[in-house]
Amino acid sequence: MDGVLAVARLILAVPFAAAALRKLGDPLAARRSATAYGMPERLVSVTVAASTLAELVVAAGLMVGTTAWPAAVLALACLALPVVVASVRLARPGGGTAALPTIVRAGTLAIPAAFVVWQGRVDPGPDIVSWLAGLPVGQQITVVCAALALAAGSGGLRFRRPRPASAPDSKAESRTAATLVRRQPELTIGMATYDDFDGVYFTLQALRLYHDLDDTELLVVDNYGCRHTKELVRDWVRGTYVLANDIAGTATAKDLVFRNASGAAVLCCDSHVLFPPGVVARLKRFHRENPTCDDLLQGPLVYDDGELVSTHFDPVWREQMWGIWATDPRGLDCDGEPFDIPMQGLGAFSCRTDAWLGFHPGFRGFGGEEGYIHEKFRRAGRRCLCVPWLRWMHRFGRPRGTPYPLTVEDKLRNYVLGHIELGLDLAPVLAHFSQYLPEGRVARIADDAVKGHPV
Repeated sequence: MDGVLAVARLILAVPFAAAALRKLGDPLAARRSATAYGMPERLVSVTVAASTLAELVVAAGLMVGTTAWPAAVLALACLALPVVVASVRLARPGGGTAALPTIVRAGTLAIPAAFVVWQGRVDPGPDIVSWLAGLPVGQQITVVCAALALAAGSGGLRFRRPRPASAPDSKAESRTAATLVRRQPELTIGMATYDDFDGVYFTLQALRLYHDLDDTELLVVDNYGCRHTKELVRDWVRGTYVLANDIAGTATAKDLVFRNASGAAVLCCDSHVLFPPGVVARLKRFHRENPTCDDLLQGPLVYDDGELVSTHFDPVWREQMWGIWATDPRGLDCDGEPFDIPMQGLGAFSCRTDAWLGFHPGFRGFGGEEGYIHEKFRRAGRRCLCVPWLRWMHRFGRPRGTPYPLTVEDKLRNYVLGHIELGLDLAPVLAHFSQYLPEGRVARIADDAVKGHPV
């Protein structure tokens, strides 16, 4: 009986260990699998960490005789959760059969677990290593080869993300990790979107078709709440989807890109931006070669003709905005050296995740970001750079109108908050917006902004 119990424990320990190592090797996949089942975003990281720890405890406990029985009990508990979740999904109208493999796998592993719990309450058998050492060499080789085959073929205990029947395998699933355990991807490409499914679709698919996305996370912060965007990101692109529609505002959504990014660095872009081939690979190389760079990186905007570019904003007030497009000849050469700029449009920008300084928490709606964030970086002793090869094309045309909140009041309020935070002169702000609103209204908005968010 000792030998039978030892075999049962080994059969159970190997898939649990494989599942835990799989989560450690590709934590993004584990998080996405959990969110695909509707788990709240705030619980995903904790749940994945807890399940990984439980699987490691089970695998290690089954290897030792004195801890094998409680480890088998814990294994049964771990197996019950995916069965319950998958069964609920299977029972839903239109649930299909995507959940069946999870039920079959968990049920199969429950057999040796139940056997150890039933027969091993008093004596679950010897330590696995000691038991193997006592076997003849031929049997040792057989057992080890069988264990390796089981590990290679094991699907583990991960929740399997349901996939539409016609969905092609993603490139990410075919890649193998460069190392067994990877703390974080090199780069997160994150975008904030508001009711712009078409923009999200073409930006994400262009990235997947034409760029090197090895070791890259794709993340979308949805500031509106579009079901089609959610399904696209989670089920087809296999990206990270974050719903954040409690506060409408581009600054809030972009801050959430950095807060939710898993990558060591972030490329934050609008949901309607395209990058020339090679830009992503070159950006990853830049951050790899400059791991302590705290600067804000941007590149020239490429206009719709594919030729004209604007490398920065000049700090001039015009049409309810601080900054007008301008071009520095140094940015015309794609291979030119980076150079300092006063400000630039924030359709695309990059910095290390830990180096992000954030927008004022009171910003709402659209406006106030350009110039403000650049000055914030400079006052922290950092640089705002135009990197000539970091080019991006932005869709400005909106024949169907602007879907997101766009008011003069929001713009004024944001500029007031940003200028006060940085100690900048408010007079130009108030004077400019007095061209669009009555002076009394301008003064009240400015006063309310200060009272609502005192510095």
